[in-house]
Amino acid sequence: MLAAVVFIAFYPVLEKQSASYYTDSLRGNDLLRILYQSNLVLYKSILDKTEKEEISYSDLYLVTERGKITWEEREEGLWFENERTADSVIKELEEVMNDQLMSNWKNETMNQLALMMDYCVIDHESGEIIKNTGKEIEKLYKEKNLSGDEIPYVYYVMMSYDEKGNLSDTSVRDEKPDELLKSVQSFMAGDWIERAFKNQLYYKETYYFENGEKLSIQLVDKPKGVTFIYALTKEQKDNMRMMWNKNNDFAYRYRMEMRNAYLEAGTMGIYMAVLTAIGLAALLLTRNKKYCLHRFGICKMHLEVSLFSMFCVFFIFGYMIVGLVCFTNSGYFPEVYQNYLEFLPEVFYPALTVLINGAALVLVFGIWYYLVTTFGEVFDIGLKGFVKERSVIVKFITRVAGGVIRKKEAFKEEILHVDLGGKAEKTIWKFVFVNFLLLAAISFMWIFGWAALVLYSFILYCILKKYVKKIQEQYHNLFAATRSIADGNLQTELDKDWGVFESYKEELSKIQNGFKAAVDKEVKSQKMKTELITNVSHDLKTPLTAITTYIELLEDERLSQDQRMEYLTVLKKKSERLKFLIEDLFEVSKATSGNISLTPVDVDICNLMRQVYLEYEDQVEEADLIFRFRIPEEKVILKLDSQKTYRVFENLYVNIIKYAMPHTRVYVNAEKTEKGIEIELKNMSAAELNMAPEDLTERFVRGDSSRNTEGSGLGLAIARSFVELQGGRLQVEIDGDLFKVNISW
Repeated sequence: MLAAVVFIAFYPVLEKQSASYYTDSLRGNDLLRILYQSNLVLYKSILDKTEKEEISYSDLYLVTERGKITWEEREEGLWFENERTADSVIKELEEVMNDQLMSNWKNETMNQLALMMDYCVIDHESGEIIKNTGKEIEKLYKEKNLSGDEIPYVYYVMMSYDEKGNLSDTSVRDEKPDELLKSVQSFMAGDWIERAFKNQLYYKETYYFENGEKLSIQLVDKPKGVTFIYALTKEQKDNMRMMWNKNNDFAYRYRMEMRNAYLEAGTMGIYMAVLTAIGLAALLLTRNKKYCLHRFGICKMHLEVSLFSMFCVFFIFGYMIVGLVCFTNSGYFPEVYQNYLEFLPEVFYPALTVLINGAALVLVFGIWYYLVTTFGEVFDIGLKGFVKERSVIVKFITRVAGGVIRKKEAFKEEILHVDLGGKAEKTIWKFVFVNFLLLAAISFMWIFGWAALVLYSFILYCILKKYVKKIQEQYHNLFAATRSIADGNLQTELDKDWGVFESYKEELSKIQNGFKAAVDKEVKSQKMKTELITNVSHDLKTPLTAITTYIELLEDERLSQDQRMEYLTVLKKKSERLKFLIEDLFEVSKATSGNISLTPVDVDICNLMRQVYLEYEDQVEEADLIFRFRIPEEKVILKLDSQKTYRVFENLYVNIIKYAMPHTRVYVNAEKTEKGIEIELKNMSAAELNMAPEDLTERFVRGDSSRNTEGSGLGLAIARSFVELQGGRLQVEIDGDLFKVNISW
């Protein structure tokens, strides 16, 4: 804020200084160009009036002359126009002259000159006058002896052309009349129409045609027998200098010249001096122990970002500040207030202008202060540490250098660990290329190359010796591991470095794992066979023993009829139990071997789940369980064997009824997926589940390890087999006492 106040205090000084550098646009080439164009436009207008007919611009300023090609011209080698005639060329040139060039000039004259100043054109012969004002501007020509007080204009340019089109008389009025007079005479002598015409259309001074005709083109810009007057009253002149918000070339040029004047007056120098003072203050403050702004994360900016931003503030923002000073001193803001803040009294205009300038300067200087503060940690971590930590370029170079070092180590590692089981051409080519580079460098050492070659050979010998020794060590590691596995030690560790034999480590590991898996599988198979025999023997022996016992009891003739009936009931129950066991055993055997036929039909899986539940609803109530279903209401049709699928859910529900803890809830969830359905059944187990989940789906495995419950122990095994035979997946999960079955089709 202090810097802003100091800078604003220089505004009056800069306004005074800029006046000596400013070149008024009324004497500049932009305005003279408009006057030149207006002369040609208004000359046509006065001729239309005097001749009482429409005259085209091409008739006035485009002169064409037809002729025949001479023998001398033919011998020079001419460029003939293909598929064009003299008439078509003339028509094309006239269209460009009338519809493009002069049409644009007429629009500029009407849209810019006519709105900015008074003009008048006088025909010498007829005395006809064309003007855009009610003032007697023609008196400047007719009464040339008028004194200064009698002339209502503070600025004017009057140009008279004689009957041959020469500029015979020029008179001006301005703050610097001599400078303006020279500018007018010099500018009007230029061939501007020819330059402008060439910008619109590339044309040649002479065209040659295959029919032997030639066409010569000439552009003229000399009005004849007329006087042009362009004048400004004091009010008009002031308005022209206030046209900052107008969208025209003159206003833009005026703004640029004013801005350049303030630049030359030293505005940028003062701005840079203030920035320097702010920067020094910001750096000095960082040395104060109580001042810690530069340690905040917001000030930890990348060095390149800080420098680029400072460049922008120093130069780009500086150029904008020059424009702000120029706008302020030139009275731009009051005009804006009048257009957009009509409700604001004029007495507040100066205060508002100062406020706008102050806010803009405080913002720019504040940004600069912040950017300089980002360098405050230089004093804490040193210049080297600061650049290393903040510079993106330094980090990039460091990373590249680190990458080169890593590449070197990687190449060394690649040489020592080349894969003998694969293609080694790439590594060989790399080695040959590096060797070539080294030998090429040695070959440029002239006679000293022999000494370098001896040194290189010695180093190469040492490297190769170390390389061969390393390979031998790697070979011994491979040999030791292979011998250990061959001796039956399947727990052999393969963690040593095998280098060039590394590819064999993976294969040897596969062999080791394969042996382990085969042994484990065989052990498990033998264990399962033993358990199967034991379980089958136990489960079949129990009902057979009961049947034998009760048959012996029935042989007693002294039994009463009621006892006989009771024993027969037990026999029937035990025989059915035996039949059930044998059927389950055959069923799971066929499912495991794949010797089972399936009849796929369209099955509404959700409806089937509900149907099976209804069959066992009475048993669910007896077991004191509460089933909670969350399954889709709509049909989910799958191609399944309905009987086998029914058996799957029958076994699962029966399993839950037998082993779930009473007075608990059972959750049956199903969710339709893009490919099929995901089903989940969850219940709390009454007995502690102290076995692996995958073991529960094996044959003759029960959740009740004491085998006190009825059942074959084949329920989950049959369910899993039937699910997998139909392309699905059944998986059991145990979380504490939570028993969960997941099925997906």
